[in-house]
Amino acid sequence: MPLVQVTGATVRFQSDTALDAVDFRMFAGEVHSLMGENGAGKSTLIKALTGALPLDAGVISIAGKGVQFATPRDAQRAGISTVYQ
Repeated sequence: MPLVQVTGATVRFQSDTALDAVDFRMFAGEVHSLMGENGAGKSTLIKALTGALPLDAGVISIAGKGVQFATPRDAQRAGISTVYQ
């Protein structure tokens, strides 16, 4: 079972869709880096996963349990950390 899983993550900024049904999962002991062109949604995915942006659709799960983070501090308490470039 993935330790962290994002399923169907969608984030919109008015009429612009920054994430469109994105799936992402991480297993214990893994380290991930996200790469892509400007505007690909990397920062938006990280912000949604760390509680800085709400999802318009989709689910974030930790150890199989759905979670919602109102703030980055909530995500940190749940064990979500980010190292930016």
